[in-house]
Formats: sequence, C-alpha cells, structure tokens
Amino acid sequence: MPQPSKAQMREKRKAGRPRVYDPDKIIQEMKEWVKDEDSINFAGFCADRGYLPGLIWRLEQEDEEFGNAYILVKMKLAERRERLLNAEMLNYGTFQRYQSGYDPFLSKAEDEEKDKDATRKKGVVENEQANLFLLARMAADGKISQKD
Repeated sequence: MPQPSKAQMREKRKAGRPRVYDPDKIIQEMKEWVKDEDSINFAGFCADRGYLPGLIWRLEQEDEEFGNAYILVKMKLAERRERLLNAEMLNYGTFQRYQSGYDPFLSKAEDEEKDKDATRKKGVVENEQANLFLLARMAADGKISQKD
C-alpha cells in the first residue's frame, strides 16, 4: 500500500477545526516557566507543552507583546546560562553553541564581527582580481613575460 503524499496528509489534517493558540496564555506560561532555576533551554519549554518552534517564531513576528515577552524570557535564560557556566555547572561547548540565540547583545556583537570579516574578505578578493587583471593586461601588452 503506497504512502500518502504530503499534500494528501495536509488535506486530511484540514478536516477538523484548526488549532488556535492564545499568545497571552503562552506569554504567561513562559513567564512562569522561566522563574524555575532549572529552566535553561527554551526547547524544553516548547517540548513539554507541545509547541512547535514554528508557532513560537510566528507569534514572535505577528504579536509585538509576545515578541517582547519572548525576548525577555530568552534574556533571562542567557543570564542564567552564563551564571551556570561560571559556576562550572554548564558545559562550555553547549553554552558556546547556543548562547547567541539567547543573548541579543552577544548576537549583535557576533553579527557585526561577521559583517566586518565579510567586508574584509570581499576587499581581499577584489584586490586579487584587480591584480590578476593588471598582470593579464601587462602580459598582453608585452610588458611582462613568463619564462620557464
């Protein structure tokens, strides 16, 4: 028996009443959840309540109050994670890998650094291309030659 296609699965799912999520309810859940000192990973919040990341990201974009609450919760997690790292209660690799997702200040600084590096690399490539063009022009004009 063949597997149903994704389109067929989507059509089948449309049969019932669509799920409606209350951003205010989720905000209150987030605010309560973040008070617990064991809360260090937003994925845990979502998994324990059955919220998919897409829902959270969509609500963040669509609802300004939700977006602000989400940022504040992530900032509290960033502070807690850094405190746990400093107390040697959090693995450095895990901290390093995900911290910029929680800490908007770190994220902004890393983005600016990446932008500066990209600009520098672009300048290097442009200089190399200009040098190659100049060498090709000089060779074509007979001003330089390559001998074995």
